[in-house]
Amino acid sequence: MSYRYNSQEMKKAVETVIDTIEQQVELKEHYLSGLQHVYRVDGQYLLIIRYSKNKDGHFYFSIPPEFLNNLSIKHLVLICEKDDHVIVLPSSQLNDILEDIEPGKKGWTLDVYDKEGWELKVAKTEKVLYIDNYVNEYDLIYSRSPVVAGKSAINMICKDKPGVLRDIAGVIAKHGGNITFTQQFIIDKGVNEGMSSLYLEVEDVMDIEDLVVALKKMNVIQEITLHPTLERIFGSRVIIVGGGAQVAQVAMGAINEADRHNLRGERISVDTIPLVGEDNLADAVEAVKRLHRAQILVLAGSIMGGRISEEVKKLHGEGMPVISLNMAGSVPDYADLVVTDPIQAGTFAVMHVAKTAVFDIDRVRGKKF
Repeated sequence: MSYRYNSQEMKKAVETVIDTIEQQVELKEHYLSGLQHVYRVDGQYLLIIRYSKNKDGHFYFSIPPEFLNNLSIKHLVLICEKDDHVIVLPSSQLNDILEDIEPGKKGWTLDVYDKEGWELKVAKTEKVLYIDNYVNEYDLIYSRSPVVAGKSAINMICKDKPGVLRDIAGVIAKHGGNITFTQQFIIDKGVNEGMSSLYLEVEDVMDIEDLVVALKKMNVIQEITLHPTLERIFGSRVIIVGGGAQVAQVAMGAINEADRHNLRGERISVDTIPLVGEDNLADAVEAVKRLHRAQILVLAGSIMGGRISEEVKKLHGEGMPVISLNMAGSVPDYADLVVTDPIQAGTFAVMHVAKTAVFDIDRVRGKKF
């Protein structure tokens, strides 16, 4: 299909980006109504949009109206002047920010800024999408395809018998893979009841497709699928533990703040558990260091001390920051930050974790708010 380039530099940049993607997956040019430069990638679609320049030399992108809520398109590739600054953006991120904005005759205009970080601003609005996490992030495209580059997530339905994990780990090692995370449990319902569900995140695999073929040959494996990693889907975790009423208020602040950052391209999830009793709370605090992707703990209650304080001190040795509500007991004496308002405590926790925020708990450690 024909495609208009404003300059030879633009044409070269687009061609280079397409060549880069095709080193990992096969691209097939496709046509969707009203959209140009659409490619099919293993059953999903990729929309490539080149930049435009205004008279002041400022970059912007024009997003056609046909893009919004087109479920076929999974990713956009936004190409600036040079091929080394490419924005690979999940279409859901852009859908979220554009859905309540009326498009112009030719769609929406996204201005590109590189200030303290890369961002896209919807013209004539205050809506901004922070995109540092998406610059040159080609793995996003590959991780949605059967051929996964970089870190890969593999889920297997296996027979429940001794030695299965050992045998699977041996096959992965032969393919150069390093297991960075594993989770296994026995399925207690559904068509696979009684089978073992084994989830692995691996990196440095020489050829993920060859690895999948090798694993499928194992008699103990009934089913195998590839997925994006949990870090990519759920991101960093904020853990909130304590009394039900206080936990609910902290969670409200944390979820509201996480929503703001997730709309900007991050992934932050909030985990809560309401508990009563010193031993129950102490066991929960101790377990936080074993939670995958946990980044910060908020203790929400009216009184905490004793064993709970001892476990908080141990968490400090693990590098886990702790925020405490202003409460009775000794826990506030050992927390990194003490906050009276539970909603503000949840907000602080997410801001500390978020890459698109400037709050750093290390700069206010020991203070009370």
